[in-house]
Amino acid sequence: MKFAFIILLLLFPAPRASAFLFGGAREERAAIKLAEMRLAFEAGDCLSALEISSAFIMEKPSAAMREEAYGYMGRCYETSGSTDKAINLYKLAIGLYPENVLFASRLALIYNKAGFPEKAVPLFLKVLSIKTDELDANLGLARAYAALGFLSRAKDFYSRAVVLQDLRQSSSLEEYALCMLRKRDWPEAIFIAGKGAALQPKSAFWPQVGARVSAGQGKYFKAALAIEEAVKLGPSRRLRLERALYLLLDGRLRLAIEAADRELAEDGSDALASIVKAIALHSLGRKEDAAPYFAKAAGGGPFTAKIAGAFLADNRAEAEDSCKK
Repeated sequence: MKFAFIILLLLFPAPRASAFLFGGAREERAAIKLAEMRLAFEAGDCLSALEISSAFIMEKPSAAMREEAYGYMGRCYETSGSTDKAINLYKLAIGLYPENVLFASRLALIYNKAGFPEKAVPLFLKVLSIKTDELDANLGLARAYAALGFLSRAKDFYSRAVVLQDLRQSSSLEEYALCMLRKRDWPEAIFIAGKGAALQPKSAFWPQVGARVSAGQGKYFKAALAIEEAVKLGPSRRLRLERALYLLLDGRLRLAIEAADRELAEDGSDALASIVKAIALHSLGRKEDAAPYFAKAAGGGPFTAKIAGAFLADNRAEAEDSCKK
């Protein structure tokens, strides 16, 4: 009888032992599925990673394993275009794993890209409260503040981001320079332009930044000289017309007309070239000669159309006054 009792104990283990045995098997299966997900993700096969995730979740894995899996799943949802699923997953993960900066950072990047910087800001700040030198968060926060018009705050985080990149990432430097132009922070824009030019000596962008700094300070002829350097590095119609505009603003009217004529010879309907020539002729007292160019400019974009419309309205008002007299 004693022997039979021992056999029964071996055949029918206690409930806790059974749970332990089955739980161990489940954890093992979950670990295998997680390893498969990891390999698929690292190979760029998000379709397989997401397929495996369903079987992984069925195994009721530990919190630590789910944390790793959520990282793969969220980024794969992003890659596959399932943005809503990525957002919901990241929100869940942020609540479960508040110290893991990946989830808040990825969600903030989605909000920034989708045009909701106000939602991105608190998430980036959360990331930086945990890890101050997180590059993506510093750069993302700079972009979010710039989009919201908080340019001084944007400057703080752009400056941190470019330092973290050791001033070696041209795209970040370009963003920073454009933000400083918007802010009218001329010294900082020139400083960044110098760093950018050292990194990309053949880029037309950096002398163009210098030209716009000079123009912002009212030094239009200096701006025209700087834009000439940009034209040499990257010849383009847009840069040549920018030079013509600086000549006009500097009062070098005949040079501005010559520059505009060169562009009109290639495209007689160019609105910006037309407005430059029209204003130059008008300033020289040749209002009748200017009128057809104002008319051409009126058919251009909002900027040129508005200016042309104002000049044409003034001309009509002058003509009416003359008739009354």
